[in-house]
Amino acid sequence: MNLFGRPAAQPGTVTRVNGLTGAGAEEDAVSVAVQAASHDHMADLPPMPDLDQVGTPVPSRLQRLAAVVDRARPGRSGRNVRKWLETVGMCLIVFGFVCILLGWYGAAHSPYLYQEVPYLISGGLLGVALVIGGGVLVHCAWCMRKVDEDRRNALAIVRSVDRLERIMRNLDEARRFDEAQRVDNRVEQAVEQEEHAR
Repeated sequence: MNLFGRPAAQPGTVTRVNGLTGAGAEEDAVSVAVQAASHDHMADLPPMPDLDQVGTPVPSRLQRLAAVVDRARPGRSGRNVRKWLETVGMCLIVFGFVCILLGWYGAAHSPYLYQEVPYLISGGLLGVALVIGGGVLVHCAWCMRKVDEDRRNALAIVRSVDRLERIMRNLDEARRFDEAQRVDNRVEQAVEQEEHAR
């Protein structure tokens, strides 16, 4: 019977599951290999453990994992998306208003109606579209800032609640300790009074 892709141990055999270093790890790996050779289903076996990694403590493995994940993740330190959205959005808004003004100026200073329509379409409608697009980008940047602030506030609240919980726990332990000492003092006083009474 296989459990999680590993062959089940034969009845009565003891196998070590936690990490060993040095000769113990090599003996453990050899015993796993001997058991694997005697097993009928070679395809069901897990890969052989790396003898250098068997006894590595968990915190160092987690630190290595975090380092690998940080290297795999694209760097965010050089790029601030929110600032880019704000800058591009503001530029689009300004350029949109400039287009609207140029469209108005061209249409206002044209003596013929057929010359005014291209100015209105190219200047006015393009300008309105740019202003709306820039407004959307600025709004997205504002929403990102709000989300960041909400996360920071939530983290501060969680830390405050944890701090209050620790304080309350310490106060409760101190109160229990004081009550236990009072009871011990009363018992000692009662024992002393009985000894004096004899």
